[in-house]
Order: sequence, then structure tokens, then C-alpha cells
Amino acid sequence: MLSRTIRSHLCKDCVAATKRRSFSSSASTAANLPSPPPPTGFAPLTNRALILLYGRDAAHYLQGLTTTNIKSYTSDSPAGFYTAFLNAQGRVLHDVFIYPIDHASGFREQLEGIRDDEPGFMIDVDRAHAEALRLHLKRYKLRAKIALRAVDPGECHIWATWDDAAAETAENAPPQPQNLGCIDTRAPGMGKRILMSADVAKALQGEETSVESYDIRRMLKGVPQGHKEIISGEALPQESNIDYMSGIDFRKGCYVGQELTIRTHHTGVVRKRILPVQLYDPNEKPPENLQYDPSSILTVPDAPQNIARVNTRGRSAGKFLSGVGNVGLALCRLETMTDVKLTEEGSQWNPDHEFKMSWTSKDDNVKEKEVKIKAFVPDWHRNRVSVRDMHRQQNA
Repeated sequence: MLSRTIRSHLCKDCVAATKRRSFSSSASTAANLPSPPPPTGFAPLTNRALILLYGRDAAHYLQGLTTTNIKSYTSDSPAGFYTAFLNAQGRVLHDVFIYPIDHASGFREQLEGIRDDEPGFMIDVDRAHAEALRLHLKRYKLRAKIALRAVDPGECHIWATWDDAAAETAENAPPQPQNLGCIDTRAPGMGKRILMSADVAKALQGEETSVESYDIRRMLKGVPQGHKEIISGEALPQESNIDYMSGIDFRKGCYVGQELTIRTHHTGVVRKRILPVQLYDPNEKPPENLQYDPSSILTVPDAPQNIARVNTRGRSAGKFLSGVGNVGLALCRLETMTDVKLTEEGSQWNPDHEFKMSWTSKDDNVKEKEVKIKAFVPDWHRNRVSVRDMHRQQNA
């Protein structure tokens, strides 16, 4: 079942744009698509913002609101970690990185308003929802001895850096004391995130690229991020791969939204997950490997967009969430769109089945547009499924 492997890479000989079909007047062109991400590079994450939370009760306060065990990350290391804030119904509000600043003395000195003896954390969040997170944090404050404020971009920038050719341990060396950062554990080879000023970032190794190019790299690895892909107030943490991306500690005590998350983990089956997808012309054969084509002029429909099986009526096979050019991310029914088998009841998947998105364009007089879409299961997903099955057999 899990023997098949999918390789995600960039195409070296991009198909000429004249061989592609434009599906609407707003179709992307090669001129405005981002360049492929370099194998060694770094990018400023301008779509992310920082919130500083500090005070005597800061660690205890975050412990009751996040899906990760804060205490295990604050003892002796300044390294950050990935986690999420949920609502009371167990839906994701914000996916974030949190960086303890207690041991980063050089970095702490650059911040205003925080004393040397106060625990503190930098929270890295989707910029469009930073104010919503700030209000969420204030909502539960009550008598807790904490303070919080938005961090001005002039104080600090968030950078992603990676080296595809380096060994994982060498590439992801811990950040220096004057900086904050962490290994990006969401998927193998994601590199690391570093908080530093723009002038210090000039010393980073590799080619500087744009946040859009970084997003392509992230999508090819199947890593969702932010409110457009992990829809705030709707997305479930397991369907959003937050468990696969080391963002949930299932041994942790009480936190907001824990009940549904733990129940799903122990007794439920996660039938949908966010996967990387590739769009292709209805007149073309399905792609064998996931590839980004910067010359593509395929239209990316407005998201979210339902996915249906070709020549079949019935319930949706998934939901397209976001994309760049011919690649993107979608919430997919695993036993419909992939060969992943979740139970012994059988699967609806068939290698000959194809899937599509159809929509009506508001920009022209053509009633309906159509593009085909194929989901790919990253190897790190399959490894997680294998580990889950092994644990269930041991506990049976």
C-alpha cells in the first residue's frame, strides 16, 4: 500500500507556454510567476508578523492555549518550535512558531520594554491575522502577569534559510545567541527560521529570493501555512497536518481545544489531509511527478474551490486551498484521490481516476472553466502513516 514513492522536484526543461492553454482572461503568465526556489537560499518572510509576549506567567499562560508542551522547550535552549492555537471546538485559529528568548541574551538586549529577569516569547504568525491573535491572547489574560505587544518590522525580521545539498544536522545548526530561530520541523529539508535584523541577514549563505519563491518550495513539500491554507476557525489540526508537522503533543495536559484533538487521535480516522497538488490541461495526460513550471499560464481558480472526479457526480473529493502557477495545496479525501489506505473497509481510489475543478469566471462571458488536478503524497506523509499503523498494532 505504501510502497509507491513520490518525488517532488522542479522541472528542468519547462514546457513552452505555447503548448499550454489559458483558461480565463486572468490566467497567469510566465512573466509574473515567481522563479523556482534556489537549492541554497534564504528569503524574508514578509507575510509573517511577530508578537512579543512576556512576564512572570508567560510560559504557564501559553501552556494553556497551545497544542505543544511549552515547558519542554524553555528549560535550556533558545530554539523555537511549531505549534497552534485552537478554539474551544478544536478548530485551528492560528498556526505559529514560538521562540523563547530567555537564553538569547544578545537578542533580548535589542527589545524594548522587557526586563532581564522576565520570561518572554516571540510569536511568529500570519501577518493578516496578527491582530486577531493579539486579541485572542488578551481574551484569556484575566489576572495573569503577562504583557504583549506587536513587534515593529524595524526591530526584527523573520527569515527562512535552507541548503538542499547539506546534511540535515549541518544545515540546521542552532542559531547564535544574538539571534532567535529554530529548525523547521514541519517537513524534512525545510531548513530553519531565523529572527534577525536586515543588515545581519546579509551574512546568510546562498541566494536571496522572494517569499513567493519560498512559498513554492513549501508547497512542493506539502507544508500548509497561514489562514488561507489552514482556514481559521474551520480547519481541524490533523487534517491540516499539524500533528505530522510536530505541532501537537498528545501527552500534554489541558489546553483550549484539546478534547476533540485527543479524541480524534485515539479513536478517529483522519480521512482528509492537505496535500501538494499539480494542475494540468484537460487535454494532457496526468503528470507522473510533482513539478513547478514557471512558464505555465494555467489559471489558478479563486480558493477555496471544490474538486470533483471527472465524469462523476457525487460528494466533493477535496478542496483546493491555494496555488502558484501549476502547483498548490488542497484538502484531499485520501482514499478517493490517493492510494493511501486508512481502514480495512476498502478504498475508492483507482489509478485511472482523474479529478478536476470547474468554475464560472466573473471576468469574461465564458460560462465555465475547467482544469484537472492531481494530488501527490509526500514520502514524509507515508512514513507517518506507517508509524501510526505500527503503534495501533502494538496497542491493539
